[in-house]
Amino acid sequence: MLSKQQLANSPFFLFFVAGLAALAPFAVDGYLPTLPDMASSMNATMAAANLTVSAFMFGMAIGQFVGGPLSDQLGRKAIGLTGLILFATSSLLIIFAQSIEAIQLLRVSQAIGGGFASVVCMAQARDVFAPEVVAKKFANIILVILIAPMIAPTIGALVASSGWRTVFWLLLGYSTMMIALYVTLIPETNEQRSGRFNLAQMLRGYAAAISQRTNGRLIAIRFAMFSGLSSGILFCYVTNAAFIYIEYFSLSTFEFAAVFGLMAFMLMVGNRITAKLLDTHAAPQILNWANLVQIVMAIAIVVLGSLSDVKLWQVLICLGGLIICNGMISPAASGYFISLYDENIGSASSLNASMMFAFGSIVGGVAAIISNEQLLPIFVIMLVCAICARITLVSTR
Repeated sequence: MLSKQQLANSPFFLFFVAGLAALAPFAVDGYLPTLPDMASSMNATMAAANLTVSAFMFGMAIGQFVGGPLSDQLGRKAIGLTGLILFATSSLLIIFAQSIEAIQLLRVSQAIGGGFASVVCMAQARDVFAPEVVAKKFANIILVILIAPMIAPTIGALVASSGWRTVFWLLLGYSTMMIALYVTLIPETNEQRSGRFNLAQMLRGYAAAISQRTNGRLIAIRFAMFSGLSSGILFCYVTNAAFIYIEYFSLSTFEFAAVFGLMAFMLMVGNRITAKLLDTHAAPQILNWANLVQIVMAIAIVVLGSLSDVKLWQVLICLGGLIICNGMISPAASGYFISLYDENIGSASSLNASMMFAFGSIVGGVAAIISNEQLLPIFVIMLVCAICARITLVSTR
């Protein structure tokens, strides 16, 4: 077992935490190329298969909402290991599931485990690294989170010929390896934990985070809602990506992986644009510009969705614009949101993350259900999210 000092001086710990953080992106994006195969093998519709993505996002919202405060009370390792074990067990059960409804349910439990594991990543890094270097360490972890969606579909495409269950065998192996590393090498990093679960304390933390006021106004919770609504566009896209590319535009699994990876790269581009702009511009300014462009792109893609002969390249241009905007909005909104807190920072961080996944699961699920194998309903949902985000942002002024 390594000491905290050894962890701080070793690159291994950063790789380990990044590996934990990448678990959820791999679990979402890695099996997207195999969704049509899953639907076919379960005699289910594509919409029902897409709902397994929404189910995972819903579970992530629960896992992050509960896991953050629990790690403060019970310790990072206890919650991280519990999450990994739940993730691995759920992955194994999904492999042998016999109905799409069972997979949907198990994806929720798998994601709760993934939420537990991922929510402790940043907290563990903060426990181990000195304040003056922690921001740089966070940047490296976030980079892994952004890269994972670029390569996960390619892995899924490579194993697609072996069936969709192969992806979950890989997820089972990945999570089992992380469990072994956690047990043997990683100590408990939260030295301030009480070791006791206190529900009242957890609820008080969330109540304080929700009711946080800035200049007498409920600004913080509105920024959390803005983040959730803006992210709804991204999660709507991810939930329905397999239908859009494979079912509607008839791309192969490898073509899907390439296009999906390109869009993930657009997310990274947006993130880097905001990183540069924050040197000279305030976060609310960036959010204002990005949201306006997002609305324009959403209107354009709704127009395209209404055409009978829409081309893939036209859709990709609009989707790329939307995703770049989301990449710009997410770090600026989350950073500004957390800057409004001097206390209850852990609860506020979990609240922000869980709201993003909760909005995403609802929006993506609704789009999958009402799409009726058409693009237009999906794109209309994206536009509604962008407009609602605009209304919420304006209310913070």
